[in-house]
Amino acid sequence: MPETPDSEEPRETMTIPKLAERVGKSRTLIHRLATNPAEGWPPPSFRPGSSRPEYPVAWFDRYWAARQAGIRQGRRTDLTDPPTAE
Repeated sequence: MPETPDSEEPRETMTIPKLAERVGKSRTLIHRLATNPAEGWPPPSFRPGSSRPEYPVAWFDRYWAARQAGIRQGRRTDLTDPPTAE
């Protein structure tokens, strides 16, 4: 997975619903990924007066591209006959 950003320079951020809309997935999936420590998401930032976590868009784009590249389609096992013992 991509490294989490170390610098505190201003950058574009989005909330989980906006990130979900960006990639065409559910908010639930993105929230589950964001709250799973194994996924390596950076700590969220919060706008003044808001309780909605926001994440860097550039980091998310790299993360999502790497995640999608690692997904492989499964192989159906119900279409072949089981091996016979001879």
